[in-house]
Amino acid sequence: MKVIVISDIHGNLEALNKVLEYIDKLEGEKCVICLGDTVGYGPNPVECFKIVESLTDKICLGNHEDSILDTNYDYQINRYARDAIRWTRGILDEEIKETIKELPLQIEEDNVLYVHASPNGPKLWSYITNAHNAYLSLIEMKQPLCFVGHSHIPGIYTYRALQRDSNKAILSKDDKTIVNVGSVGQPRDGSPMLSFAVFDNDKWNVEIIRLEYDYHKTVAKINKANLPLFLGERLAKGV
Repeated sequence: MKVIVISDIHGNLEALNKVLEYIDKLEGEKCVICLGDTVGYGPNPVECFKIVESLTDKICLGNHEDSILDTNYDYQINRYARDAIRWTRGILDEEIKETIKELPLQIEEDNVLYVHASPNGPKLWSYITNAHNAYLSLIEMKQPLCFVGHSHIPGIYTYRALQRDSNKAILSKDDKTIVNVGSVGQPRDGSPMLSFAVFDNDKWNVEIIRLEYDYHKTVAKINKANLPLFLGERLAKGV
């Protein structure tokens, strides 16, 4: 079966719809797992959350969902994120907020771990952006494979084998691997292309998928909603 792992949609409906198009064309048995941060930053958090709910009941808690419930985050995050979170709190209905309260920090299936930020201390919200900080998590991992998001920077990191820069990997159950699936709604690796992963749990291989989408439409919505202009500008640069 192909497991489509998405993360960090951040209210970007145009990007999410492009992922849906890809999923519709994907042949064979498939399922979707979301690593969190469906809301925050972007102009369509309600629509995105409801779409993800319709795709799967396997949704992890992200720090942006957590910040919807906990106003203490307002004093810990940058002003762009704070303004967007406060705006998002105001438009999410109580049903969505109740659903967020029940989201798990992590999901484990068939000895594969799915978590928003990192396998060690999931609610510390640590970033995995390179081989060094990935290694710190790999040391502590109990499972052979873990999928993360949070940093918005895709990458594949292994404990024993040397994983060169690549969007594809053949995985080993005798090693440990962390796959950062990147971000659907706000990539930050210098490319505006959205990012997610497809994991074949029969063949045990993974591919990080990059797709173009109409970010100009998202930028226009951000401006119309009077969200910080920076949140739209960064979509064009992938930063």
